[in-house]
Amino acid sequence: MLAWIEGFVEAVRSYLPIIIQYVALIVVALAIERIGTSKVRKAIEEARLPPEAGNAILLALRVSILVVACIVALNIGGVPSSWLVGLSALGGTAIGFASTRSVGNLISGIYIMITRPFRIGDYVRIGNLEGEVMEITMNYTKLRAPDGSILLISNQKVLDSHVTNFSVEVGGEKLIRYGFTMGFDHSVPTDELEGAIRSVLEEASEGLPRRPTFELVKCDRLNREYHFTFYVRDVDELWRTRDKIMRSVLRAWEELKAPRS
Repeated sequence: MLAWIEGFVEAVRSYLPIIIQYVALIVVALAIERIGTSKVRKAIEEARLPPEAGNAILLALRVSILVVACIVALNIGGVPSSWLVGLSALGGTAIGFASTRSVGNLISGIYIMITRPFRIGDYVRIGNLEGEVMEITMNYTKLRAPDGSILLISNQKVLDSHVTNFSVEVGGEKLIRYGFTMGFDHSVPTDELEGAIRSVLEEASEGLPRRPTFELVKCDRLNREYHFTFYVRDVDELWRTRDKIMRSVLRAWEELKAPRS
């Protein structure tokens, strides 16, 4: 019994320096995490970053501290430095292959939240998709299309695409400014055509926050193209208003063209 106790005491004595180092490592790592988190939180508040971006930065800080602490702990335990380098390289490669898209989306999400090319409630077109921005997460941007469908676009794709923000502020009111193009042949004189378009837009302006406008954007020997711009307050009115204006302009043009047929 006495020999067993002596052996235990001897073992504790031999491992005591390592235990002390591990305890010191834990204390130092926790202290760095507390101080670093406090400093970063203060910087985030001063920069007025969105909560999602702030949480991502804090997560990256904590993961970095944990990784460094694990490497130091392995070194204290006597793992050869060559092993540490090899394991780090292998782990980094595996994580890199497994999380390239996730990390890309995360970084893209932080960039979007900082630069703010659009905000929640804006009506945007991203590539060939468009809708009202419902949510911006660290991985995806969620849009609600005018037909009510929900679109999820990865933040990396958002940065790789052409983005158009249709939301504008006019007289202190947030509106959606949208446009479309229509083409007409030369069977109807320009003055008559444009007079009919003005009448249609004057009639269509009832109930809209601003009167729709139009301008000639292309003219060749075959046809003329006009770009129409209109404003709505809500995304639910968008396609309905566009359809109404397009149909009214088309009917007016057909009425002018009919006697000449």
